[in-house]
Amino acid sequence: MKNTIYIRKPNHISTARFTLSTIEYNIIYFIIDELTKSQSLDVNVEYSEQEIVIELKKIEKHNNYQRVKDSIKSLASKQIEYHINIPGVNGKSQQIQENITSLISGIKYVRNSKYISFIVPSQACRFFCYLGGGFTPIQKTIAIGLSSIYSKALYELCCRWLDKGGYNCSIDDLKVYLSIENKYKQLAHFRQRVLDDSIIELKEKADLFFTYTLTKSNKKYDRISIKIHGNYKNKSGFSGVKEEHYRFVYFFLKRYFPDYLDSKALDYTEILVKQNNLEKAYYRFLKLDDNHSDGSKTKEDIYNLLINVILPELEITKSHKTLNKCE
Repeated sequence: MKNTIYIRKPNHISTARFTLSTIEYNIIYFIIDELTKSQSLDVNVEYSEQEIVIELKKIEKHNNYQRVKDSIKSLASKQIEYHINIPGVNGKSQQIQENITSLISGIKYVRNSKYISFIVPSQACRFFCYLGGGFTPIQKTIAIGLSSIYSKALYELCCRWLDKGGYNCSIDDLKVYLSIENKYKQLAHFRQRVLDDSIIELKEKADLFFTYTLTKSNKKYDRISIKIHGNYKNKSGFSGVKEEHYRFVYFFLKRYFPDYLDSKALDYTEILVKQNNLEKAYYRFLKLDDNHSDGSKTKEDIYNLLINVILPELEITKSHKTLNKCE
């Protein structure tokens, strides 16, 4: 895998209609990570097929060759239907484009090898790489380390809605998101096996977890309100970087460099980590956040300070490559 903390998962992957096993989830995380350099906000980018090589132990902790091979075969048999949001330009309204693709078109392996390779076709590369309709930064080591498919999906939901503090929807819509529309008809089973078990695993292994409240209408529980929490007791995070610092810096930068324009917020945060400037940025941004809260600086003041003074001092220059919105 690449030497990055977070992967950018396009939001249309999470809303696509297909069911995954735990290993299939991990393979998709691996593909996204491998294709990071090809990710773009430009819907018109032409992609070519890519060969991905997987080391088995990075996907399946027991190094079970047959399980990984079967999971790749399963992904190869899936036809994925998904839509992407194409932002409007020059006064035109946003468009929704429907797509159908297979995710894997070929598999190659040597018996008893620690590696397996497969081909991602060009249309599937677009599925993994187009970010213009929105994306969610996900800490890859945590996502791969979760053992339940529901924990993985709900962790992604926590990552996506963290800056809002939570998420509200109908129980039926949440089941659609989790691809379990026809399972757990009894609410008690849904709570225990999906929600409560996921909370337990996220508290043990992840940097985020959630609590929830169910509400009734017409004497039936039909809506769920999810509140997202930082899990500061978790010990499984990456070494050398405080999760609290990383998330604060990323979401602070996101206010001034929003994701719908480009990926500067996440790119700059990754640069700060690599250059050992994250902690310094954290305390600088805390002070700026206080200045904005007490009214001593406007958002425009802070933006100008970031561009002209603070980011250059933190060794972030205009020469650093980021993903820009298509002009």
